[in-house]
Amino acid sequence: MGAAQIGLLKTQTESKGKKGGKNWAVITSVRATRDSAAELLKCRREYWGIEGQFHQRLDATLDEDRSRLRKPKGMLVLGMFRRLAVSFASVWMSCPKRRKQKLSTKDFQRHLAAERSRCAFSLVTSVCPEAWNAK
Repeated sequence: MGAAQIGLLKTQTESKGKKGGKNWAVITSVRATRDSAAELLKCRREYWGIEGQFHQRLDATLDEDRSRLRKPKGMLVLGMFRRLAVSFASVWMSCPKRRKQKLSTKDFQRHLAAERSRCAFSLVTSVCPEAWNAK
């Protein structure tokens, strides 16, 4: 599959009464349609929403950028465990009773660290994947 469109995506922003904007060069395999510009903008926003949230958790909370591992297999294994931790944290934070709170992956780590990691042990050994809610 090759490039279907090449174009310029112009965005406009307003922050604190100041207007701004950027131009983004776009090369995509998405076919041109009547609403192509709106679709491309939607794809871009979705991509950066996922990219920003996920990588912010990896970098800021789990300090992935400062990892000193250099062996490819070690990097792969530790990367998989970090991503697993972020996935568990995301599910934990999306629980209805926690949605209105501003929580982070660090809060999830603190929750698991409570009572000498009893919750973390329950999570790993339980058949039920919601073991972190165990009392």
